[in-house]
Amino acid sequence: NKSFLLINFLKKQRYLNSNEVLEILKINFDHEKPIGYALIKEQKEIVGFLGTIFSKRHINDKIIEHCYLHSWIVLEQHRLEAFKLILPIIKKKIFISTFSPIKTLEGLYKKLGFEEINFFSTFAFTLSFLSVKKNNITLNEEKSFFEKYLLSNEKILLNDHISTNTKKIFIYFNENINDNIFLIVKKKTKKFLFPVLEIIYVSNLDKFKQHQEIIGSQLLKRFKTIFFKISSLENEIFSKNIFFKKNIKKKAYFLNKPSNFKFNVLYSEFL
Repeated sequence: NKSFLLINFLKKQRYLNSNEVLEILKINFDHEKPIGYALIKEQKEIVGFLGTIFSKRHINDKIIEHCYLHSWIVLEQHRLEAFKLILPIIKKKIFISTFSPIKTLEGLYKKLGFEEINFFSTFAFTLSFLSVKKNNITLNEEKSFFEKYLLSNEKILLNDHISTNTKKIFIYFNENINDNIFLIVKKKTKKFLFPVLEIIYVSNLDKFKQHQEIIGSQLLKRFKTIFFKISSLENEIFSKNIFFKKNIKKKAYFLNKPSNFKFNVLYSEFL
């Protein structure tokens, strides 16, 4: 049984959180595509694995086939053959991305022609927003409301992520529905059991920054987390007045990236 062999292989990797990888493997936007590729020795033993999340993304009014890569694991004695796992995907000539690979893979991605960019994961202490009073802001999480007011591209994102363990939030200001932003968020528990609200997608980052204090106060009341986290190309998302915040610089790699692609962590292991 191939599934049994894969689970057994992952659980043998001491440096790997196999349960976390198995959860990532459940993320699936295209059920006709594989969840990964395995390197098999003598047709009976898995010695390497590369996880994949295939999707059809709407970028610049076009449908773009995309593959996100994660969990590239190869036993040390077989690492000269690691490239065999990614070649079938590269041959498809599709948009490929990966975030924060281990250091030993960075050089290989560059050799394979991937573009390297820096992005930042920013953590902000949510209690900094506690004293902010509600100021003409409304949060709505009703599906019927989304169908009525979301833009067409946002409806696509909503439908694509409907089965993921995320929350979708429509926020508007001063009782004006046209003055709004759309968020996709996920509540997670990080190390030391600190609850974190990861802000995975923001439709309008400038508007989010402009209203971050009142948005933050309402998200804090709704999700009751200790930290907010957001990943962006910018390292100054949250105000300098925040009591505690931390920026962690990371790397992303892209191949065949569409022109005018706006960075976000949708369709990835962040879900």
